Amino acid sequence: MDSLRDRVVAQLREMILSNELPPGTKLRERTLSERLGVSRVPVREALMALESDLLAAPARREDGSQGSGLEVTRFDRRDVAELFDAREALEPLVARLAAEHRSDDQLAELREYLDRARRAAAAGGNRAGAMANAGFHDLLVEASGSGLLVGLMAPLQTRIERLFRRTIVGRAPELADDHARMVDALADRDAATAGLLAHLHVTSTREPSLELFDDWYTNLASSGGGDEQPTLLDEESDQPDENRLSENTPTENTPIEKESH
Repeated sequence: MDSLRDRVVAQLREMILSNELPPGTKLRERTLSERLGVSRVPVREALMALESDLLAAPARREDGSQGSGLEVTRFDRRDVAELFDAREALEPLVARLAAEHRSDDQLAELREYLDRARRAAAAGGNRAGAMANAGFHDLLVEASGSGLLVGLMAPLQTRIERLFRRTIVGRAPELADDHARMVDALADRDAATAGLLAHLHVTSTREPSLELFDDWYTNLASSGGGDEQPTLLDEESDQPDENRLSENTPTENTPIEKESH
């Protein structure tokens, strides 16, 4: 059974990935504990985990200097470009090793993620498609059999999923076709082809992802995000702003049940 801390991590992670907590949003323990219906201890522990996953970072003031507490990690076009640079270097190696070391069970599970992605694309489900894509890539790294690559790719995978949530629109069928060809190469244990397909997959999605990211970031800035980031609640003030998450704020997330003792 997942611990209370793990459930808080999962819910905050989803709130960040879904953009319910946009980049730059201040992550205040008191506000989040009230919103989730838990004490501040599991929230504090969850924020530490999110910082390790690069979803939270030290807060920044408007002048760029470091403030107090944490905020949702900001990212810009340069961050996206650097992410693709890292993917281009690592993912072909992951695919080659996965072709050599994958198990039959892992191959079957990769096919299941592929099927989920296709069903999500047909239904227009961006969130479901993003989750299937993330699961596919996570399992591909695991199938490589390299503990070092698992460690190196973990923070990248979180960033990939975060980006994918914003850039999947209209591209899900094409991405699923890429994954299908990779699965075929893995089934044949054709490491060279798997590596080449992974390289082509990353390079062919780079520019479309950057363009869609630009569109998303422009919309974020025009709605009050971007460089002027929202704040949940200033702990030095009892006056919440319009972005505060409170018990009365309507949201898709439901309060987390506390553990019984």
